[in-house]
Amino acid sequence: DVEPQLKTLEDLKVSVTELTLEEKLAHNITSNSYVFDFDNATVGVSTGKGGRTVAANARNFPALINHGVAMTVGYIGPCGLNLPHFHPRASGILYVVHGKFEIGFYQENSAKFITNIVKKGQATVFPKGAVHYEQNLGCEPAQFVAAYNNEDPGTLTVINSLKQVSANIVSASLGDIPDNEFEALLKRLPVNPALGVDECLIRCGLKSAGRKKSVARSVKK
Repeated sequence: DVEPQLKTLEDLKVSVTELTLEEKLAHNITSNSYVFDFDNATVGVSTGKGGRTVAANARNFPALINHGVAMTVGYIGPCGLNLPHFHPRASGILYVVHGKFEIGFYQENSAKFITNIVKKGQATVFPKGAVHYEQNLGCEPAQFVAAYNNEDPGTLTVINSLKQVSANIVSASLGDIPDNEFEALLKRLPVNPALGVDECLIRCGLKSAGRKKSVARSVKK
């Protein structure tokens, strides 16, 4: 898979009719322009210690252009965590294919934090712009499918903003932490999806209880 050039995408976007778009896709992309292979994708992929997510949107699946839909499939490992993030241009509905997820979202200041356990065969919704996450609670791989009402939903993982905002602003926002602690924090930020909470990691044998206690003592000191 290779993402189409921006010029090609812009040309598709201004198609006069759906038939014009179809003709351009067949001519400029490939004969299978209407098929996206999530299992074998090499574009739209994020891989971390907690699993892999694959996103199909207007940039890497041009057949979605002008159709107002997009999709992400999460292949989340044992205790894997799809880090808190939000989609600035779309609401989403998430369906659990197999496994069990703790799922939560926070829509805006002063709103109530909503959290639920969503199991195989169940679905939940995320309002547009709400910060949300998915945590695999099991010791086996789990999978979800999330659909969006915009072909370009956008994704911003919350911790990624720490890398983009100037260090002094982030430091002040976190209680004026020293520069050396801020740099250490940035180095520890995981790639998405990450490993999740200690309770799950210890229960599934992915982390020792002793390691948890030593970390806690270190933080306390």
